Amino acid sequence: MPVNMPMPIERIKLLITITDRGKGAKIVEKYKANNVHFNLICLAHGTANSDILDYLGLGESDKDLIITVIKESKVFQILEFLKTDIKLKEPGHGVAFTIPIDSVGGPKTLAYMTMALRKEQK
Repeated sequence: MPVNMPMPIERIKLLITITDRGKGAKIVEKYKANNVHFNLICLAHGTANSDILDYLGLGESDKDLIITVIKESKVFQILEFLKTDIKLKEPGHGVAFTIPIDSVGGPKTLAYMTMALRKEQK
């Protein structure tokens, strides 16, 4: 490959994970152990009021929202971890989904994201 040609980048997705408050750090730790390094944990709040949550026996309405940029080839592995270790396949434990990233606005943003993804390749 010529020196001036950019390295091809594998398709990427945005992985959104919503789980009970406090579980986000454990999840991101596991993501990093699997070479998924572009993570952001945000504090979030569910929409159901506490009376309904108590009546239904569901968890707190305070949530961790994890925003992750992930290579498409790692999505299945990470979703399997979430289903088994975090128990997302059971009701009341959270939700995870992906959104394809087809383009990025701004060369600095693209460089930042691709640098994190290239770090994963090493």
